[in-house]
Amino acid sequence: MNWRAAQLIGVLLVGGGMLGVGQAERRSGEDREEGLIKIPVWVEQEGQFWRQGKREEFRLLLNEEELPVESFQGPQSPTVLLLVFDTVVDLARVDQVRLRLGDRLRELPENHWVGVLRSQDGLRALLEPTADRERLAETIRAVQVNGRAGLLDTLVPISNLATRILTESAVRVFVLYITDSGIANYRADYLNPVINASDAGDLSRRFSDRAVQEQVSRIGQSLSKYAIPLFVLHLEYRPDALNLAYQSGLERIAAEKGGQALLCRTVDEIAPSLDALLTRLLAGYYVGTKWPEKGRGPWKVRVELRGEDGGAARVTHPAQVERPKK
Repeated sequence: MNWRAAQLIGVLLVGGGMLGVGQAERRSGEDREEGLIKIPVWVEQEGQFWRQGKREEFRLLLNEEELPVESFQGPQSPTVLLLVFDTVVDLARVDQVRLRLGDRLRELPENHWVGVLRSQDGLRALLEPTADRERLAETIRAVQVNGRAGLLDTLVPISNLATRILTESAVRVFVLYITDSGIANYRADYLNPVINASDAGDLSRRFSDRAVQEQVSRIGQSLSKYAIPLFVLHLEYRPDALNLAYQSGLERIAAEKGGQALLCRTVDEIAPSLDALLTRLLAGYYVGTKWPEKGRGPWKVRVELRGEDGGAARVTHPAQVERPKK
C-alpha cells in the first residue's frame, strides 16, 4: 500500500457501523493540499471528454481576476470515489446496477480507491476507500435494500467528508449516489408540508410539490460551500407531480455542483446511464488556487483553456464557490 492509500485509511470509520471522520495520516510538502480552493472542471471537444490536459493549459478566474494555478489533478491522478447506496425499493433494479458496477470498477486504474457507504436511515460507512477490487465487489453485493431514503439528508455530511479528503490530500474526490428512492420513502413527511397559517398566499396550501421544490432548494443552497461534484444514478423514474419536483431538484443540485443526475425510465437504461456517469466523472480535473485573502465569497468562477484549442472546447464547472466556515 502506498502512502496515499495509507493516508485515507481512517477517514472513513466503520466502528459501530456509524460514519465518522478520523484524523487522516498526513505528509508535508507537495502532498498536502490544505489552504487551497479546488474547482472541478470538465472539458469536451467534439463530443469527447478531454483527458490529457496539463496544468499550464488552464486559466482560473475568480470574480474575473486570474489567479495562479497552485494545484492540479487530472484523469491520471490518484482518485477517491465515494459510492453511496440509497436503495430501498426494487431489488431487481439494484441487482442490475450491482452487476454493472462490478464490471466497471474492476477496470479502474490501481491508483483509484473506492469507498462504499449507505444513506438509508443515516449515513453509514460499509468500506473505507480501497483498491481491493474483490473486497469492493463483495461489499457491493452485500448492500441491503431496505430502510428509509436518506439521499437528501446526507448530501451535506457526504460533501463535508469528501471536502476533508480533497483539501488534505493530493487526490481527486467524487461522490456517486445509487438510488431508487421516491419522495414518499423519506422518514421526513414531505407529503404533508407545514403551512404558514399567517400567510394566505402560502403556495404549499395548494401545491404540495412546491414544498418539495423549496426543501430541495434549501439543501442546494447549503451545499454552496462545498466544491465536491455530485453524481446521481436514479434507478426508477416516477412521473407523479411530487416525484417530478424531487427528481428535477436532484438534477438541478447535481448540475450546480458540476456533476450530473440521470433518471432511468426502464431497467435497460441502468447500465448505459451508469456508464455515462462514470465516463464523465472519471474525466474530471481539479484546478486549485489559494483562497482570496479578503472576503468569504461567493466568488464567480470562470475556467478557460489557453491556446488555439481552447475556443472550440466546452468547459463546465460550478458557477460559483464559497469558502466554508471554520
